[in-house]
Amino acid sequence: MEIIELEKEYKNLLSDDLYDQLLIRTQEPNIFTILGVADYEIRHSNFLGWLLDPHEFHGLNDLFLQRVLQDVLIDERAKGISIIELSNLNLSDVEIRREWKNIDILIITKNFVVSIENKIWSSESHGQLLKYKNIVEENFPKKKKCFVFLSPTGQDASQSDIYISYSYNRIAEILNSILNSRSKIINAAILQYIKDYLTIIKQNIMSDDSSNIWARQLYKNHKNFFDFVFRNKPDIWFDCAEILNEKVIKQGWILGSKNKGYVRFIPPSLEPLILKYKKANGWPDKEAFLFEFDFNNKKKIYFRSTVSPAVDYFDYDRRIVEILSELDGAKENLGAKWKCHFSSVLSWNLETFILEGDEKQQQKLDAFIEAIKPIVERVEKQLLKYKDELLILKEGINKI
Repeated sequence: MEIIELEKEYKNLLSDDLYDQLLIRTQEPNIFTILGVADYEIRHSNFLGWLLDPHEFHGLNDLFLQRVLQDVLIDERAKGISIIELSNLNLSDVEIRREWKNIDILIITKNFVVSIENKIWSSESHGQLLKYKNIVEENFPKKKKCFVFLSPTGQDASQSDIYISYSYNRIAEILNSILNSRSKIINAAILQYIKDYLTIIKQNIMSDDSSNIWARQLYKNHKNFFDFVFRNKPDIWFDCAEILNEKVIKQGWILGSKNKGYVRFIPPSLEPLILKYKKANGWPDKEAFLFEFDFNNKKKIYFRSTVSPAVDYFDYDRRIVEILSELDGAKENLGAKWKCHFSSVLSWNLETFILEGDEKQQQKLDAFIEAIKPIVERVEKQLLKYKDELLILKEGINKI
């Protein structure tokens, strides 16, 4: 796109009323986006569990719980449980459990149990639903049971003969109804939380908020401009990797295996000692040991010393682990597959760092690298103590 054409397209976008409306809407504060939890499935389960719990201080008592159970228990798959039982529901008998034995939400009453599996962006894993069903049946043998599969559109679960389909669309309808009828008697802060949550459901899960509609129309109105922008938008993981690569090289370290969201390295003195496996072990270059920065979580950077999984030559892997375990401060619980003796974490904002070039974030990153340098040096010194042994092991393996 020529620069003059791009400028005209941009001017047209700024003059579009939809652009102004969408800009205002997206700048409205929302507690879930402020906390950075809008896209985490587990956070949705936490909030729903809170709303369902009549003992919590949200002022809804059992209103939300009753509405959800009314929908669920009328289904024929809620075998043996009558919707009439809800009228006799004793609030003191209701218990809401979160992530109990990995079950997202569990509603326990005196007579029955409702298990809810929440799937927004992830898909169910093989055998997962039957596993949860068996867990509930084993732990609550005398109670009636009901199983629910919650998804954005109410899609059927793989075990559709057992699991009742339920949708976020219905959750939104219930919350809207509660706001319409109870807004004057609900605490103002709680009211805002529910409104914010409704916005997140509509925008992020169901994509049917007015802002989603405006965004789609705005794209149609200025398709050429947006297509050009999308083709040139920053890849924050790639850009971050480039910055970290430069910092690693500046320290005199050597870059190791590359994967998106990771930068791995090793001091040059250790390179001759570190075996590269002949079979795939999860790293492209198959090194037995590396240091790594993991920035897949956009809010944190993790630093680790990592012994990779041994797929062959287990004597070498075992010896590396033993040598590093001698160091003071080395972890005892190293992990079953990827063994980590030392780690550190930096809280930061990847998007702010890359998109805005935040100088404070840059300073935090530099300070973090300075803080982990002593760990690198200690590990380097420890492995060099066993240089001859490791070289003999490595050379012997390479002759095989």
